[in-house]
Amino acid sequence: MQHPLRRTAVACALIGLAACGSDSTSPASGNNNAPDNILFTTATVKSLDSTGQVIVTANPGNRDLQSLLDSTFSVFTAGIQAKRIDIQTNLTALPLYFVGIHRAFNHANSSSSTWTLIGLDDPSHLGSLIELSGFAQNTASTAPSSVSGSVGSGFVNGMFLQVGTAGAVTQWHTGTGTVSFTSDAPGAACPGFAATPIVTCAMETMHVTFNTNATGGSGGAGARQAAVTTTIDVPTMRLTYTL
Repeated sequence: MQHPLRRTAVACALIGLAACGSDSTSPASGNNNAPDNILFTTATVKSLDSTGQVIVTANPGNRDLQSLLDSTFSVFTAGIQAKRIDIQTNLTALPLYFVGIHRAFNHANSSSSTWTLIGLDDPSHLGSLIELSGFAQNTASTAPSSVSGSVGSGFVNGMFLQVGTAGAVTQWHTGTGTVSFTSDAPGAACPGFAATPIVTCAMETMHVTFNTNATGGSGGAGARQAAVTTTIDVPTMRLTYTL
């Protein structure tokens, strides 16, 4: 069973109108002139919001897209940079930029964490996106800092997306593979986030490995996979909830 919080994911990334893919597995690295990091400005976020709404409108009734849009937008408005990381995938050959969300829910005798990893290509002409998620809970007053497991176990899950003409979306839900998340201690406060008595935002580094596979996608699309066997370090927004 998929944990309901896995949908706290990819949203703002769903903003381009051109799909791209490949039947062969190769590093998603693209040209060497692509920047190492992307920091989303106010103007960029506004543009992404506009084109993201095109995708939501083109897919009425798809709650995943709306939830992902609402959730992931917060990463970019909080001032977290997306980092270019090469992985093995047949979803796209373009460079992929990764960013994370770690939500920590602290409560006496019952705490939990959710993790979301987002990988997207050129955000101004987005065609492909990878989203992986994890969930862990304990009986302590501090939320767990790591989780690993098999895809579909209810603790880790994955999804691939390609965006086509007029905002049409092809989706793949991964059915096999493994994912591992580990979070460092929180660092400096997020520069673009207004803290409240209940929730604060800090920057952290998320350490991730994964090897995930989907046998087919919507509309009869063929199999897709994505993997990175050496741990990657991902810039992450850590939201801490005190309940």
